[in-house]
Amino acid sequence: MTGKAVIYVRVSTTRQAESDLSIPDQVNRCRAYCDRQGWQVIEVFSEPGASALDEDRPAFQEMIFKATRSDHPIDYVVVHSLSRFSRDAMHSELYVRQLRKAGVELISITQDIGQDGSGEFIRKVLNIFDEHQSRENAKHVHRAMLENARQGFWNGARPPFGYNVEVKELRGAKEKKVLVINEAEARIIRQIFALASGERGRPLGVKAIATYLNERSIARRGLRFSTGGIHDLLTSTSYIGKHHFNRSDSRNRRVRPPSQWVELEVPAIIDEKTFNGVQGLLHSRNPKRMAPRVVNGPTLLAGIARCGYCDAALIQNTGKGGAYRYYCCSRKLKEGAFACDGIRMRMDRLDEIVIGEIMQHVLDPVRLQLLLKSYLQSATERADRNKHQIEKLRQSHRDVQAALTRLLALVENGLMEAEDPNLKVRLLGLKLQRDDLSIEIKELQERLSSNQAEITPERIEQFAKLLRAQLENGSAEFRQAYVRILMQEVRVTKKEIRISGSKSILAKAASHDIGAAPPAVLSFVREWRTRQDSNL
Repeated sequence: MTGKAVIYVRVSTTRQAESDLSIPDQVNRCRAYCDRQGWQVIEVFSEPGASALDEDRPAFQEMIFKATRSDHPIDYVVVHSLSRFSRDAMHSELYVRQLRKAGVELISITQDIGQDGSGEFIRKVLNIFDEHQSRENAKHVHRAMLENARQGFWNGARPPFGYNVEVKELRGAKEKKVLVINEAEARIIRQIFALASGERGRPLGVKAIATYLNERSIARRGLRFSTGGIHDLLTSTSYIGKHHFNRSDSRNRRVRPPSQWVELEVPAIIDEKTFNGVQGLLHSRNPKRMAPRVVNGPTLLAGIARCGYCDAALIQNTGKGGAYRYYCCSRKLKEGAFACDGIRMRMDRLDEIVIGEIMQHVLDPVRLQLLLKSYLQSATERADRNKHQIEKLRQSHRDVQAALTRLLALVENGLMEAEDPNLKVRLLGLKLQRDDLSIEIKELQERLSSNQAEITPERIEQFAKLLRAQLENGSAEFRQAYVRILMQEVRVTKKEIRISGSKSILAKAASHDIGAAPPAVLSFVREWRTRQDSNL
């Protein structure tokens, strides 16, 4: 009996493929079988490290495509056993029928089951047993991998960017591996977090960071950085020493519930305070929370200019084919002129009026000292106030820590689902409050020990000069950033422009060292922008 045949061979794991035992053995046995049958082997399809429960196997799909061509180039598909072809009973039956429709028979050299009705029954039963065995093996392997992760060992996947894998110990013939820091890659990780947190100026978004790195030919294991890749790095808890195994199903890529994750301790590259601060910035820039034009747009008063009639945001609009830009009431633009009496004002005109008033009535050193008069106190008064403030901050810190403990206890006791989408936001908010309180306590303690004045007339004068210089000659992003120190809201009507801001925020900014970079208050986390103690 003559005919043309192709051979399909497969192993489940890369380790089996690398051992160079299973695949060559399958090929030799299949070739010998074809020689005995008098069949011509025209091609061998090899699939190393592929699960038979998955039909999306490149070599397998190529073989099916060639076997079912209209010119009928193949008569037989030869496999070592039916489990090499597929371990999913439904997929196996579908592909067998597809082959037979094209006049191609599937042959197992170790299972002589025949092509009659009894053979068909046996083949289907074997497929069911193969599927059951495969799923049982996968279950046992997965359980062993979970236990290996609980013991603090790495399970063999490619390590996260910033880490290498090394053997920590041997248990019999098995190597137990752990993650160690790759210093060359870790420097890039630290640079990315520094850019995101604003250590080198204004905090950058994921796109700006990707552009910054790509322009300098800094690559991620030979590949260019993307916005998605930067976001994944910035949100990975691995960099604070908490890697999570079993986060997703390897077959369908679906994320598993957090209750099924296994936390694996790894060397930390970033401290937790920096990480939490970056998460706050990312969360505040989320389009669902803050419009992108407010964070990244060139509009000076974006996010703080509002219509004095309906309280809607003033947004950018253009005229004369884009030659002019205007502030317009967003409600009026969306719903029509009847919806609001809001005005339409040239953008440069409103910016000029607002900055001029701020220059004249706020950033004059004498006027600024009057605004911050309550903060200019004697050393004794400052010390007494600071001691009282430290105690208040410590109590707040204890309250926040207790709230964190209670929230985690609710999850542990099953009273709150770990998958609750609000849980992550609440935990992040509490952690940010805790870190901010820790920083304030530390700063006040340093001032008490050094007897350093919080605010002096000299500091206020220097602060006023810096702000005036930045608002007059600074870059667009710096001007926009410093505007948010001075103003919380600009409300516009036909008769007046009302500007409001916070003296406490001004005082906090003036009490820090003045430099070329925007001060730390430029966080975009909304909870920071209180509306108390405003200077109308």
